[in-house]
Amino acid sequence: MEFILFTLITLIVIVAVMASRLTNNSYPFPFDKKTTIFTPAEKNFHSLLEQAVGENFRVVNRVKLSDLVSIRHGVSEKASQTALNNANSKYLDFVICHKKTMELAGVIDLVDTNGKGYKIKKDWFVGGALEAAAIPHLRIKVKGSYTLEEIRSCINERLLRNPTSAPKFKGRTIPANLIKARSKSTGVIPKSTNTKLASQKPNPLAAKLQAQQIAALPH
Repeated sequence: MEFILFTLITLIVIVAVMASRLTNNSYPFPFDKKTTIFTPAEKNFHSLLEQAVGENFRVVNRVKLSDLVSIRHGVSEKASQTALNNANSKYLDFVICHKKTMELAGVIDLVDTNGKGYKIKKDWFVGGALEAAAIPHLRIKVKGSYTLEEIRSCINERLLRNPTSAPKFKGRTIPANLIKARSKSTGVIPKSTNTKLASQKPNPLAAKLQAQQIAALPH
């Protein structure tokens, strides 16, 4: 009889402990599914970014810095562990890779200047690590809407090194419709004309427009 009573008390205690753990705030799995993994601004930017990079690149989201860099040989164990701990706590919003090889092309961070996130100010560790590893890094302001052309121009100039303002004509071949036939009576061009053409200065406005880079987005 005493044994049965002891067993019942033991079971009651076990059930009470299990129930307290389930209702306690320290429950090890206090999670619910999020409705979406992107904010509206992030979703819009991600969609346009995939269109901007084209079919030859792939966009990966929220990648840890430690997945992009490795410790160099010859670094002490203590320094390596400290660097890895810091890298594990940092992440990049968008990582652009070559689609076939998955070779890293560059990374992008969205910066909410109106928010309170840690990315408002440039992170010296993230910037230094990416610079040391020769990984192009671009910070872009969060805004309500982006255009496909401004994103494409920005990443081509800053990350992919593929300027969109390529010259219209390459090489020495001139399209036929741009060649103006000379009259049969026209002889050799006078030397005075050659001297005048050689002394002409290039149009400063055209040179300025050609050298100008589209950089409205970077922050």
